Amino acid sequence: MRHVRALLFGLSLLALVVSCAGYVFLSELRATPATTNTPVEFIVAPGETTNDIANRLAEAGLIRQPALFRALVRWRGLDQQIQAGRYVLSPTMTMSEILIVLQSGKVVNDIQITIPEGLRLEEIAAIIAAAGLVNENDFLTVARDGDRFRADYFLLNSLPEGATLEGYLFPDTYRFAPSSDAETIVRKLLDRFVEQYSTIERSVRVPGVTVHQIVTMASIVQREAALLSEMPRISAVFWNRLKPQYAPIFGGGLLGADATVQYAIGYDPGEGTWWKRNLTVDDLAIQSPYNTRINPGLPPGPIAAPGLAALTAAAQPDESSPYLFFVASCEFDGSHKFATTIEEFRVYEAEWLACQQNRP
Repeated sequence: MRHVRALLFGLSLLALVVSCAGYVFLSELRATPATTNTPVEFIVAPGETTNDIANRLAEAGLIRQPALFRALVRWRGLDQQIQAGRYVLSPTMTMSEILIVLQSGKVVNDIQITIPEGLRLEEIAAIIAAAGLVNENDFLTVARDGDRFRADYFLLNSLPEGATLEGYLFPDTYRFAPSSDAETIVRKLLDRFVEQYSTIERSVRVPGVTVHQIVTMASIVQREAALLSEMPRISAVFWNRLKPQYAPIFGGGLLGADATVQYAIGYDPGEGTWWKRNLTVDDLAIQSPYNTRINPGLPPGPIAAPGLAALTAAAQPDESSPYLFFVASCEFDGSHKFATTIEEFRVYEAEWLACQQNRP
């Protein structure tokens, strides 16, 4: 009896081990390496082995266990069924889903678009429409309805009621299925914003500001700065202008950003652009809450889509910078000269005007 009990115990233990191993195996098959639905281009070369494919899938962040993928392929007898070609996969796909795509031979012909930094919603809509995805009006109808997305994105908690998603649709390169609708596109851009903003949200150095205020400042920095290296300093200039101690020196709390005036003007048919370059005295006095030449503080919201560098600069301005003014330099490379007093500013401004007149 003792030997029978030992045998039964061994068999039970073996069954338990097999059961646990099976559970782990199935759990891993159903697992995905990430929750971010970022498209990943994956190319299978003709004659490539399952071992090589598994290793490269892991390197691309598409699977977690190459050995498990190899075992799955061999268990299903699909070593010779994976087709060469270019595929667009996602880290949210399971191993089984990836394997189905790779053996189908159906290469996904997504539409790729690139949204540069510093564009307003209308310009983003034009890019999306030009790519043949959705028309401009359909996209703008969705993108201007910020309340529609508030409950799904905690970073929109400080978005004012009735506000658009201006500034929150992250500029980047994307791939979309040709059948994508406006809401799908907007959500993907919002997802990327959340992903990027999460890298800076714990290191905001400006006290007492909301996400909406950071994004608003970042959009202004994006439009005003030509060089990434100057963004933290330009951010500091604008934050300094809003500090009470500097009110007597610069405009009593006015931000004084020309980019906000350009946003308030909107599309200028004379120059054929959303960003009028040659601002007039009348332009600078335009009645709009976005005109920071006449309204103190930040404008009601962002004026364009800032990239990560501008968001970082808005959240982490150069704390050592005492400047209140900046003027384009005569290097004509996008750099600026910075000043702490109006007298110094006027000297630099005169230099810039003289350089412009003498420029060939």
